Amino acid sequence: MNPTTTSTPPPGAKAAERRRGSQPPVRMLHVITRMIRGGADENTLYTVRGLDKTRYAVDLAVGEGSELDCFGPLGDVGVYVLPELVRDPHPWKDLVALVRLARLIRRGRYQIVHTHTAKAGFLGRLAAALAGSPIIVHTVHGVTFHDQIPALQRWFYLLLERVAARFTHQFIAVGEDVKDIYVRSGVGSAQAYETIYSGMPLHEYLEAGRMAGEQRDAVRASLGMAPHHQVVAMAARLEPRKGHIYLLHAVQRLKPSHPDLRVLLLGDGALRPQLEWQCEALGIADVVRFLGHRTDLAQVLAACDVSVLTSLWEGLPRVLVQSAATGRPVLTFDVEGAWEVVRDGRNGFIVPSRDVDAFTARLATLLEDRAGARTLGEAGREQVGSQWTVETMLERLDRMYQRLTSRTAA
Repeated sequence: MNPTTTSTPPPGAKAAERRRGSQPPVRMLHVITRMIRGGADENTLYTVRGLDKTRYAVDLAVGEGSELDCFGPLGDVGVYVLPELVRDPHPWKDLVALVRLARLIRRGRYQIVHTHTAKAGFLGRLAAALAGSPIIVHTVHGVTFHDQIPALQRWFYLLLERVAARFTHQFIAVGEDVKDIYVRSGVGSAQAYETIYSGMPLHEYLEAGRMAGEQRDAVRASLGMAPHHQVVAMAARLEPRKGHIYLLHAVQRLKPSHPDLRVLLLGDGALRPQLEWQCEALGIADVVRFLGHRTDLAQVLAACDVSVLTSLWEGLPRVLVQSAATGRPVLTFDVEGAWEVVRDGRNGFIVPSRDVDAFTARLATLLEDRAGARTLGEAGREQVGSQWTVETMLERLDRMYQRLTSRTAA
């Protein structure tokens, strides 16, 4: 894919306009700080790809560090790369990014500017307001002012969110947890929020969960696992907020009494060398395997016995939904969105964040009571419904966009 850097509408927008006759499609710009492999990024990707191009002409603005080549062609979506849009605070680059975004929005005459993630969420909404954009939408993918950061930093991020809320016409929350936190914290009014679950292609996970025993054993064998191994999987980017270290400490405690225990870490990230060193230091390097990014995540999750998540903050943990769809029991920290997927004691367990003792005890229960673990997994599979699909997400987004544009026209 060759990212565009001009304000010329993508060819697909003109084709869509011809198909619809005299009524042109709604011009829309999505803005995200980095397009990488992650929940917010996949949500944005499915949105810009999946929206009806006879109704919407969709462009995408991304910042430095985006892994665009990993996602393949985006079809009619025009892509703008802004090197000054970076994840970490940088006063000069932030100012330049703000000016460039405002110019892009003004030249593109976008009727809707839809922002994602923290930095792009603030700069994108401010730029849209400066450019006079008629409709500004922001998706809350996770809490930016969470309890895991210092109090002063948390206060500053909350202040930024409250400021940006003053020129946000519509909030989308990916889960009820994050919506409640933002409303309670005074970020916009409750009437400005709509919860639209982050959609994902669940059919492949549901299908993987129906694998026959022979297929499951074959997948395990391809990963170096035998049928008798007790396999635990965690799918998450290798970064500090995912809390892998807590899982590793639990594995260290369980290893002596569970010689068949094997742990698969799925995902890439800058923390990998440090985590590999930690495995050596804890004496569990022979138990833990780093698989990196996998295109067969559904099959790997379905071939495991337990799926775990030790993330310290989230919006809606997509991997919990995916794991439930494969019929795996889930063990997770009490993180935002967990309660919307996991019913404690019914399809998995939720333990307090950073509580290694409780996490270890629950994991031991799932490993030792295989029949009970299978029952929990089957219950989770039955719970996964259409509210988590890409189709439902796109349908609800379309209705919301149409409502906003109709209201603006009126």
